[in-house]
Amino acid sequence: MTHDTFEKALEKYPNRFQLTMMAVSRAKELNSGEEQIIKGEDEKKPVVVALEEIASGVIIPGTVEEMKALRVARRLVREKALLAKAEEEQVEDEMTLSTASPDGGADS
Repeated sequence: MTHDTFEKALEKYPNRFQLTMMAVSRAKELNSGEEQIIKGEDEKKPVVVALEEIASGVIIPGTVEEMKALRVARRLVREKALLAKAEEEQVEDEMTLSTASPDGGADS
């Protein structure tokens, strides 16, 4: 299966080195939590999914540097969202504690 997928991807992008680097870069994105664009079997390895996405044309490989920059940007967005969620939960916890205390949250 992987060999056939690689051959299909090579038909679109004949540079084996660049194709391999793009597939590895996309596989890293999938490993870090990115959603699959082509929905399929969950037990497929990320590199196979990446090659299928490239072969089908839904992922258009750029340069390795572009893929790295996109991965870093996505990671920063995810980290920012997690931080915002944690801060929101902390505020909610503080509000719950202040309303639950008998003196209205005032220090003794």
